Amino acid sequence: MKIDWSFLRLVIFCFACAALLTYYPISEFATSEIIHGIIAGGVMSFINLLLGYVAIEISYERSHTTFLKFVLGGMVLRLMFMWGTLLVLIGFYHFHSASLMLSLLFFYIMNLVLEIFYLQKRVSSKK
Repeated sequence: MKIDWSFLRLVIFCFACAALLTYYPISEFATSEIIHGIIAGGVMSFINLLLGYVAIEISYERSHTTFLKFVLGGMVLRLMFMWGTLLVLIGFYHFHSASLMLSLLFFYIMNLVLEIFYLQKRVSSKK
């Protein structure tokens, strides 16, 4: 499996920018409970993105059908994994639900845009 370091640098850059932009408001107005929820949402979304990246890389050289099965099937499995993790964090560990859900939503949308960008880049390089 070939690692695309430029894409991973872009992901880290986007996470760093999001952290820098939200550092002051969060540090001034949020409690430690809210900060833990935000960090957990970011980590969950980052793991989700890495799993999606691995699915793309593993299935890239295979047939179109296999590629779609890996990417779309993997998306379903990743969403189920995130849903289960979310239930555990809120139900058993009593994370702040609003901060966890909102940060997860924000990071998920950001990572979805990055994943689509990467897919488009890989598909256009294949042609």
